[in-house]
Amino acid sequence: MKKIFLLLFIAAFSSCEIENYNYTEPIVFTFEPENVMTNSASMGGAVASEGGKDVVEYGVVWSVNPNPTKEDNKAVRGERLGEFFETFSGLQPNTTYYCRFYAQNEIGIGYGDEYSFKTGVEAPCNPTVSNRVRMNQYSEIQITNVEKSYPSWAFNEGNIEFATSSYSSTARIFVQFNENNSQPPMSGEYTVVVGEFGNNVDLSTGKAKLFIQDYGSGWGGATAAAGTKFYVKNENNLLTIIFCDTPVGANYLLNGKFSYTLN
Repeated sequence: MKKIFLLLFIAAFSSCEIENYNYTEPIVFTFEPENVMTNSASMGGAVASEGGKDVVEYGVVWSVNPNPTKEDNKAVRGERLGEFFETFSGLQPNTTYYCRFYAQNEIGIGYGDEYSFKTGVEAPCNPTVSNRVRMNQYSEIQITNVEKSYPSWAFNEGNIEFATSSYSSTARIFVQFNENNSQPPMSGEYTVVVGEFGNNVDLSTGKAKLFIQDYGSGWGGATAAAGTKFYVKNENNLLTIIFCDTPVGANYLLNGKFSYTLN
């Protein structure tokens, strides 16, 4: 075992070729995909050993068919030793994908273990008018402004928030996300969590908080229960939050959408 480890160590960290060494394809590892949304997923891996010859290219491949290769979708991210894990977009909704990490030297291509994942579904409704949300059977608000902020206090423990306001209503909708590096949420189905964000630590995408402040109707606002679903579409620099019969407390059933232009 020590001999094998020594050979791997020399092969990985020295650019000098070794006489009488049986050169091999690179040895790599695939990281398990995370942050799987409707049109995106985080994928990556690492080069564990170059196999005695310099790795000239490494990256990740993916396909709707098992055992993807460099002939399928490919993202090249470096050479020699290295690793990465990042989010890729442009995937099709409600589709099963297969992915694996790879690295290539002059001997050949080494592939890591294969993982599969299924992308999320699109919103089941398609509101035609933006910035209009029906709150329940009695009221509807026309949203005149959407503010983006980065809250970090009390209940506001998500790391990016979008809040609506209206000239004609005291009702405001607040949606908080805990996204990687406080980036805008990706397209997909989001699930409301309660008390799971912790100390503003970045979590996987797909989790959010949703609540309403409404001081003019007599209902006083409400917080969406854990497990409540709503939808996000992040496309062409426009972020749209979509509600399809989304319950918030006992007095609200949201239907509609509002948008925010990303910088």
